[in-house]
Amino acid sequence: MAQLAKAVAAALMLGAVSLSAQAIRAVPRISIDELKTLMDRQAVVVLDVRDPASFAKGRIPGAINVDYTLILKQAGRFAGETRPIVAYCACANEMTAARAAVDLAAGGIPGAKALEGGWDEWVARGEKIEK
Repeated sequence: MAQLAKAVAAALMLGAVSLSAQAIRAVPRISIDELKTLMDRQAVVVLDVRDPASFAKGRIPGAINVDYTLILKQAGRFAGETRPIVAYCACANEMTAARAAVDLAAGGIPGAKALEGGWDEWVARGEKIEK
């Protein structure tokens, strides 16, 4: 009986991880050019979900550093925000930024997007950075 309970728990966890992975992959991406257009109009909130040390070394101008592991708890900080929210990270497939978008949605702030290519692509293109 204990083994059955463990097997059921493992299956439920696997399903939750799978669902979470699907949700992360489903997060809309925004291109750097689209983000720059929004930034020029001051019509976007940019979240840097990298660690504070990386943020201090350089960031997209105007970005706010947010610990992605705490973003669900901090979602209220963005309640009532009418501008789109775009998160970026420096990881493969924008996974951390997409995870932040999923957590924001879970916290009642839907519609956040991940920056396609993230920080690495921003730097590779020679875009403006802030220190």
